[in-house]
Amino acid sequence: MPLNKGNLKAALTYLDGFQFHGFRLGLERMTRILNAFGSPEKNYPCLHVAGTNGKGSVSAIIASILHAAEYKTGLYTSPHLSSLRERFKIGNTLISEEELKEQIWRIRNFLEKGYDLSYFEFTTAIAMVWFAKQAIELAIFETGLGGRLDATNIINPLVSVITNISLEHQAFLGSSISEIAREKAGIIKEGVPVITGVREQPALSVILERCLELNAPVWELGRDFDVNDHGNSKIDYEGKFLKINELDLGLIGTHQAINAGLAIAACERLIGQGFRITDTAVRNGCRSVYWPGRGELLRGSCRVLLDGAHNLGGLRALKDLLVRLNKASIDKGSCFHSLLWACSNEGGDKDFVAMLKHIAYLFGQIVITEPPGPRVPVTIESWGANDIPKDVTMEKDWQKALNRALSNCGESDLLCVAGSLYLVGAVREELMKRGFACI
Repeated sequence: MPLNKGNLKAALTYLDGFQFHGFRLGLERMTRILNAFGSPEKNYPCLHVAGTNGKGSVSAIIASILHAAEYKTGLYTSPHLSSLRERFKIGNTLISEEELKEQIWRIRNFLEKGYDLSYFEFTTAIAMVWFAKQAIELAIFETGLGGRLDATNIINPLVSVITNISLEHQAFLGSSISEIAREKAGIIKEGVPVITGVREQPALSVILERCLELNAPVWELGRDFDVNDHGNSKIDYEGKFLKINELDLGLIGTHQAINAGLAIAACERLIGQGFRITDTAVRNGCRSVYWPGRGELLRGSCRVLLDGAHNLGGLRALKDLLVRLNKASIDKGSCFHSLLWACSNEGGDKDFVAMLKHIAYLFGQIVITEPPGPRVPVTIESWGANDIPKDVTMEKDWQKALNRALSNCGESDLLCVAGSLYLVGAVREELMKRGFACI
């Protein structure tokens, strides 16, 4: 039966069928489909951002600064929280429903002729083709998984950014930090400047060795540029060319201050290549950056902190943020803290028990559920009796779990939702329907 091409819902249903293909690393399929479209990714300059944590935030901050500098800037990120359209932005505008539908059907026409793509490759192709059609002046691409064999690695960027490296997706990227670092370092290109926030060994050595091999000049956080966090959403930045004090940052947390430093350093590299990015653009871009679901605070019947922390590195940043936001109330015991938690475990190698234990002591109530979405979840049945802290509630249905968590939270209390961006996205959408609003 032929598909109905009359609405976006039919197009999304078709695309969603590719979710079940899972992760498929390699560049052959992307090369073939983009060649069929006339290599649209070569029509505009790019930046490439990889790393274990923070790569989405860094990408969003760079895009916000470039938008403030009045460049027509494309931004491609993943995953999305509520709508696929969130993955494709130009400035502050998401791809329209009509444009998204058109791009899905255009690519489908090639697949019917024998081309082959995974879900992430499909969405990456949408971004690259759409950006060319819109005649953007620069695009920022966030990697999906790893770097070397990631679908986005088809580009030849002006600047490459590697945020940090810790253990993740070991079934796909390797069992050691060195192996994972080599995969991330795969985005480094001959002679292309690199910005990195990697500080720990052996990951840093892997990055630096790869830069040396490819004659790629590298700037390191703490050596070539630095950022000082005042603890009140204000930061100071000092780099090679720019020195800007008292920057207001629209994202909260020490980790976001570091992400802002990486983003500004990347913009400094663009300045060296002829881009006109002023101190004012940096200030305005940092102040206005919007990156929902990553350390985002909502207010309704209680306070809610939404954070997509889904690995140990992300949990460390979340713990720091929780303590920082609520230190006085935690110390005095005057504020009740509740956690709604769920995990995905695509490769079967996530230490979800250690992750929860890392922050469990901060909460008076913990509700564990299963995330919605296409990823393989950590099921309720996966938790052993000795895996969970005392007095934890287990609820398979995330909506019932949300209601349970909210029922014990008063106006001055905090509910933290974390562990899976798919859970964060679903909860955020539901809370917005209930009248919660961004703080």
